[in-house]
This record gives sequence, C-alpha cells and structure tokens, in this order.
Amino acid sequence: MKTVLISLAALTALAAPPAMAADVTVTLTGVQARGGTVLASLNTASTFLRGAGQYTARVAGDAAGSVTLVFHDVAPGEYALMVLHDENDNHRMDFGAAGPSEGWAFSNSARPMTGPPTFDDHKFAVGDQPVQLTETVRYGI
Repeated sequence: MKTVLISLAALTALAAPPAMAADVTVTLTGVQARGGTVLASLNTASTFLRGAGQYTARVAGDAAGSVTLVFHDVAPGEYALMVLHDENDNHRMDFGAAGPSEGWAFSNSARPMTGPPTFDDHKFAVGDQPVQLTETVRYGI
C-alpha cells in the first residue's frame, strides 16, 4: 500500500501545470557616473509611483554607460519599470527648481510625457517568454 501512495503522489506532482514565469532583462543606457545607487523596480498598477514594486534590483551608480539588470522569475501580468539613480542614497527622488535632480527612467519612455507618469503609459506585459527592455536614464528635465 505504501508503494501505491508514493506512486500516486509522484504522478500528481508530474501532472501539475508548470509555474509560468519569465525573466525580464532591462538595459539602461545613458547612465552617468554620479555615485550612489541605481534602483529599479517592476510595479503593478497598485504600486506604481508608490515605492518599491514587486520585483527590485540595484547596482552601484559609479560607472558611466550602460547597465543591465535581470529580474528573474517574474509572474505573468502587467508591469511598469521605474528607475531612480539615487545619487545620495536617501531612497527617494530629489527635486530642484526645474524638476527631478537625479536620474530616472520608466518603461516605454520613448513616448512623450504630457503630464505626470501613469501606469497605463508605461506598462508592458510579461507572460511565459523572456522580456527585454532598453530604456534611457534621463538627468534633469
């Protein structure tokens, strides 16, 4: 009897549908060597512009050029990428008289911004296939 139970458990595990997830690879261009940390997150509509998202990554911000970040095993859904080059490591966007004083990027940033960023303008879909994004980090307005 014990052998049958083990066999049934093994068959049940094999019959379970595979978990769907995909890697999201983000290449950030235009990064300036300003120190601090480049923070990135993938956000749902409920976390967009409200801090860290469901998936986060960070890298030192002391080298100029391109930076590649990989978010592993991202669950299917809609996300928006938010990036902050947090030069003073205070974990928030600093502003000057003309707007943001630190580097920033969003997914779909090639679209012109006509107001505050919205989730709908910056969302992209993740399914069961890898996703690759390339975004430019912008400094100043």
